[in-house]
Amino acid sequence: MMLKPSTDDTMRYGNLLIASLRSLASLHDMIARINYNLNFKTHCEELRQLRFKPSTSFIVPTRNEAFYLPRLLASINYITNMCRVPVEVIVADYKSVDGTPEIARKYGAKVIEVDRPGVGYASYISTLKAKGDIIIRTDADVFMTPSAILEVVKLFNSNAKKLIVTVGHIYYPLELFTNIMAYLYDRYLRKPYNTTGYFIAFKREIVEKLNFNPRLRANDDWDFGARASRLLGLNSLHYNWWIAVLVSPRLLKKKGYVRYIMEGLSIIRTTPTPYSQL
Repeated sequence: MMLKPSTDDTMRYGNLLIASLRSLASLHDMIARINYNLNFKTHCEELRQLRFKPSTSFIVPTRNEAFYLPRLLASINYITNMCRVPVEVIVADYKSVDGTPEIARKYGAKVIEVDRPGVGYASYISTLKAKGDIIIRTDADVFMTPSAILEVVKLFNSNAKKLIVTVGHIYYPLELFTNIMAYLYDRYLRKPYNTTGYFIAFKREIVEKLNFNPRLRANDDWDFGARASRLLGLNSLHYNWWIAVLVSPRLLKKKGYVRYIMEGLSIIRTTPTPYSQL
C-alpha cells in the first residue's frame, strides 16, 4: 500500500524546494556580482570616457600594514594611470615598525606621521589634509576596484543631494563561504548608514560639518555614518550593494563567524570606542 504525503509534508517539501531555488539564485547572483566588479577593463574604459572626473583623495590610516598596503596602493595606481582618474593618496601612519611609511612613499603616497593610536585620529587628520573634491576613506587591506570609483564619480556628477557613497565588499581570496556571507550581508542586512572603513566616499564640501571623530580608537567608520544620518539626513547617503571592493577577511576571522553574523543582524551592536576606554 502506497502512503500519500500529508498536506504538511507537501508544504514542507514545497518550502524546501523554494528555499533551494532561492539559494541557487543567490549563488548565481553572488558569482555575477564578483565577475562584474572584477571587470576592470570595462569600468576603466567608462571612467576614461567621462568628461568630468573630480579629483579624488584616498585616505588610509595605518599601523604595521607592510603586508597589505602594496596591494591597495598598486590598485589605486592602476585607477590613476589606466583609468585616468586624478588621485592623491594620504597614508596616516602611527609608529609602524615594519616599513609601512617607506612602502607608502615608494608607491607615491603622501605620509603623515600621527602621534595618537587608533583610526579615528588618523582619519580625521587625513581628511583635513585632503585636497580632492571627493575623499575616500579606505583600509590598508583593500584592493580598490574601478567599478567603485565609477559609481562614486557618476553619482556625484549627477545628483547634488547625495553627499556620501558606500559600496559592498567581496572577500579575497575568493572563498565560497566567506563570500556568501558578504553577499547576504550586503544585499539584505546592511543599511546606508552602516558605513564601513573599507570604503566611505564623501564630498569635501561636508567636511566643515562632518569629519571622523578624532577621539575614537575604533569604530570611527560606523560612527561617521550614524552622525551623517543625523546631521545631513538619510537621503544624503547612497548605498549600492551590487558594487564592491575587494577586502581581506582578517576582521571576519578576528571576530569569528558567529559574532560577524550577530552584528550583521544587530543582535550585537558595535559601540564606538573612545580613548578613555582603552
